[in-house]
Amino acid sequence: MNQQLSPSEWTVSEARSLTAQLRQVATTGAEYDGIELFTALCDYLDQLYGGSGFDALLPEPDRGAMAGLIQGIRGRAATGSVVLDDHGVPVDLSTTEGDPAYDTLVRLDQPVNAAVTLAQGRRLAAELGESEGWQRELGRALHGLYTYLDRLYGGSGAFTELLTPEERVLVAQRTPKR
Repeated sequence: MNQQLSPSEWTVSEARSLTAQLRQVATTGAEYDGIELFTALCDYLDQLYGGSGFDALLPEPDRGAMAGLIQGIRGRAATGSVVLDDHGVPVDLSTTEGDPAYDTLVRLDQPVNAAVTLAQGRRLAAELGESEGWQRELGRALHGLYTYLDRLYGGSGAFTELLTPEERVLVAQRTPKR
C-alpha cells in the first residue's frame, strides 16, 4: 500500500501523529485551521474506510472499488462539471458572475469543520504549501489528501461535497477490508 501523502514527505500515519502534536505549537489561525482541516478530512476518511479506519492510501484495485461506490452514490444526485482555478481550487460558479445552473450543483461552501469549507481548505492547503518548515509539509499533506479524495470522487477537483452520514455508512460497509 502507498503510505506517502504525496507531494508531502509524510506518510499517512506520520502525518496523523504529527498533526496531533502540532496543535501544541500552532500560533496562527491558518496553522490551527490547517491542523483542524487535516484532522477533519482524516476523520471523514475513517468513516469511509470503516473498520480499522484510514491509516494508508488504498492500493488498486481497492481504491477503484471504493471510487466506484462513491461515484455511484454521488451519481444519484445532480452534479455539475467542476472548473478549477490555477491552484486546483474549484471555482464557485454560484456567484453573480457564474452560471446560475450550477447554483445547487457544486456545494463548495459545505463546511468540513467549524472554520473551513471544502473550497477554503484547498486554498489553505496551497497557502500553507508555500510556507516554510512544518507548515509547508502540512500544506503538502493536505494537498495529498485532497488529491486522494479527488481520485475517489472521480478526478481532479471532483471532491466538492461530503457524503451524508448515511452514504458514508454504505461506503464503509462495502469497502474492501484490509
